[in-house]
Amino acid sequence: MARRPVRGLVIAGVVVLAAVAAFFVGDAIARAIVQDRVRDTIVSELALPSDQRIDVAVGGLVIPQLVVGRLDDVHVAAEDVALEGLSGDIEGDAHGVPTRGDDVTALGATATIRMDAEDVDALLATAGGEWTSWGDVSVALPGPAATFSAEINVFGASLPLEFSAVPGVSDGDVVVVPDAVRIGDLELDAASIAQAPVDLSALAQPLTVCRGDTLPSGVEVTAADVSDERLVIRLALADGFLDGIETFDAAICA
Repeated sequence: MARRPVRGLVIAGVVVLAAVAAFFVGDAIARAIVQDRVRDTIVSELALPSDQRIDVAVGGLVIPQLVVGRLDDVHVAAEDVALEGLSGDIEGDAHGVPTRGDDVTALGATATIRMDAEDVDALLATAGGEWTSWGDVSVALPGPAATFSAEINVFGASLPLEFSAVPGVSDGDVVVVPDAVRIGDLELDAASIAQAPVDLSALAQPLTVCRGDTLPSGVEVTAADVSDERLVIRLALADGFLDGIETFDAAICA
């Protein structure tokens, strides 16, 4: 007679385990669907190539978050993303992302853009301003400073110009602050720059690499540095930033 309650407990335990397994299987399916939807939305809104690889990870159990209508944490990473005026590897974390309706009031995010020397070359080609006065500028990113080199004309002779500069942020812009300046084998200080036979006055002040006022509304540059041979630009995205996500495909930085 004692075996029946035991058998009943075993059956109940099996039912509970089956329900839990079914829940987690269902949650895994929901996670895959949500992550695919996030990827497709990013590709569509930013006008990226249809085959652009974007890795999406949603934190926590997905089904309860779908019931509430918001995803607590979404991590996105993509390599070789090309937007208008800017390209590089992009990584971001968004919080409180809405899952239904027209509600786009996400609760803010952070993002990081990592640009190699070729990406920075392309960025300077569109930056204009002081950069155009030296023609074709080559970039190296040994860290912690960046190194820029070009050929300048001095009394009809072509001489190599090279300067190092540490990236930073000033008034929302990504800037580099020139440090060691050389023309050929001659190293110039601030006084020498002022007396140089060619106009190098731009090297006496920070040079703008990316203008903050060209970024979409709600996006702010918080830091810039060189790490692992990449120019790393860190961004903060304000609450509700998804409302202007379509403006990311407009000109950026230039």
